[in-house]
Amino acid sequence: MNTPETAAAVRCIGLVGGMSWESSALYYRLLNQAVQRELGGLHNAVSIMATLDFQLLADAAGRGDWKQVEVQIGGAARQLEQGGADFMLLTANTAHQVFDALPKYTRLPALHIGVPVARALKEAGHARVGIIGTRHVTESSFYADWMSQHAGIQVVPPEAGDRQWLDDVIFSELARGAVRAQSRGRLLAVLDRMQRAGLDAVIVACTELPLLLAADGPAPALPCLDTVALHVAMAVDIALGRAQIACGEGPA
Repeated sequence: MNTPETAAAVRCIGLVGGMSWESSALYYRLLNQAVQRELGGLHNAVSIMATLDFQLLADAAGRGDWKQVEVQIGGAARQLEQGGADFMLLTANTAHQVFDALPKYTRLPALHIGVPVARALKEAGHARVGIIGTRHVTESSFYADWMSQHAGIQVVPPEAGDRQWLDDVIFSELARGAVRAQSRGRLLAVLDRMQRAGLDAVIVACTELPLLLAADGPAPALPCLDTVALHVAMAVDIALGRAQIACGEGPA
């Protein structure tokens, strides 16, 4: 077990939450569980969360007003810096569309969710993968472009109908805490089609979809990389001093 001095040196994790509150709760639980496993006793992650109103963010994104999304997330990031966080995470994949704008609002280092995902894909030898998430993730190029530029990995979205259905189930069910067996079955069918298209694995680029995949039932047809779990694991490494990041970059 780590010494009290080591535990006292744990870095404070800043979380931009409320995207949705379900995903914020998931991040909070996983971070605390991971640090408790590492340090033992009654230890937990040291963290600060700035929680946004998801409805306002969803409305802005829906009308294509990404500047407003940027302003809200940037304001929350500034709050985390003022509150004493050492580094921060955006607790949603879609929010990373404005990741590159964060230095306009804060000097706080931020861990891009793509960094641990790319590392895991490369370690497993995957070069052509699928992606599931909101329509902003699957139909915009920001995620696929980041993976191509930083890791040389080709990211292929689902079929158009599947993209629409995924968006619907995320916002109308999962973001409201509803996890339904029927929806899980349809998600597995989406993954089956992606396997038949010759993809190696699937990036689960949504903080709510892991709730559906974790429910009881048959295993998915393809390896599913949970971006939340990977993001949390690397954040814990940083918090415990096993990795370092600079503003807007991945761990050194």
